[in-house]
Amino acid sequence: MTYRIRRRRSRASGGFVASAVAAGALLAVLGHHAAAPAAAGSVAAEAIAYARAQVGRPYQWGGTGPGAFDCSGPVMQAYASAGVHLARTSQDQWATERHVTRPEPGDLVFYPGADGTWAAPGHVALVVGGGQMIEAYGAGYPIRRVPIRPGMVGFTQPWGGAR
Repeated sequence: MTYRIRRRRSRASGGFVASAVAAGALLAVLGHHAAAPAAAGSVAAEAIAYARAQVGRPYQWGGTGPGAFDCSGPVMQAYASAGVHLARTSQDQWATERHVTRPEPGDLVFYPGADGTWAAPGHVALVVGGGQMIEAYGAGYPIRRVPIRPGMVGFTQPWGGAR
């Protein structure tokens, strides 16, 4: 397996933080072919369906729905709708969920974000397949489905691969 190592200076620790992402995983998630969604009835498929239904709703700092969300709000609520409890913030979601190098639809993708670091990411979105994610980006942007951007910290799998 080939890894790309990213070294960034962390303000919090004053040192460097490394982030490894499997090159094959990036190709699978960022590829232009349509990835198949998780099996019907699965936890991941239920979370994705919930997130898709939120597209177009407004962003609100600290919002956990149902009318408006911040970045971690729709992720937390999507999994709650499928019976999985997630921590409230992107930093806590990154710290408590299982990290994966081969992401699948339903996994979470993390970015340093304006209020985070490489060790404690400030932005999270839900991978939906086909190189796409659903995110609540920030003020002035409704919840949207967009291509997965480079520069991610990594991925977690809160659904544990259950089908």
